[in-house]
Amino acid sequence: MPCWVTTTVADLRKAPHDQAERVSQLILFSPGEGLEVGEGWQKVRGPDGYTGWMKSTLVAPGELPTPHWKVWVPVAIVRDPRTGAALGRMPLDTRFAGEKTPQGIVVQWTNGRTGLVPREALRPHDETGTLADVLALAQELVGVPYLWGGTSPFGFDCSGLVQRLFHVVFNRWLPRDSHDQKECGEKVPHLADLGPGDLVCFPGHMGLWMREGLMLHASGSEHQVTVTRLVPPESPYAESLRSKFLWGVRLGW
Repeated sequence: MPCWVTTTVADLRKAPHDQAERVSQLILFSPGEGLEVGEGWQKVRGPDGYTGWMKSTLVAPGELPTPHWKVWVPVAIVRDPRTGAALGRMPLDTRFAGEKTPQGIVVQWTNGRTGLVPREALRPHDETGTLADVLALAQELVGVPYLWGGTSPFGFDCSGLVQRLFHVVFNRWLPRDSHDQKECGEKVPHLADLGPGDLVCFPGHMGLWMREGLMLHASGSEHQVTVTRLVPPESPYAESLRSKFLWGVRLGW
């Protein structure tokens, strides 16, 4: 049964209870497929094919109109067009149908009210960007807290960060988990051969190569999205990471 997410960010959990592991997240207006219903919970397959249990109050049945826009900034504020009061927030890569007006893009908010989103925060939903766009957006996310299972600018894990960046820019889903992302492109065996936009692979961890020896990643050790110098290593932490390097992945988009 088709469904969609009604809240800013919704957790997908391994089992239908609050203490179960958060395995991923879906963001506002994400389409899904309802697979199974439990008491107060629903098992959902998200648009990337990943499945998990979500609280039933965070998902609505049915299909939304074809999206026209996607959010191209970390967070876009949605406001009441008459009063300017905030109605809510749309995280990076939120996709929605909306009408263009001189004041901004009009959207029907989840409570039925009319909201207004700044045009400069958006791109057409089918527009594709470049690796330069991936790197620029990545820089805007430095300092976002680390969150196991996180896929939004309110909290990322390492593979959730990589997946979100490449989806918003190229409209294509990478695998959700780091062990699958490691196998999704051309392998680059040596750190010295990495180029901007390549994935940097470690056991259980994933980063994004920037330039001049720098890697951006959502670091559990640093508790945030951060930039770490690997060449030359700038700290014992960087030295430890470098010693665990497996290979790079070049996606070729």
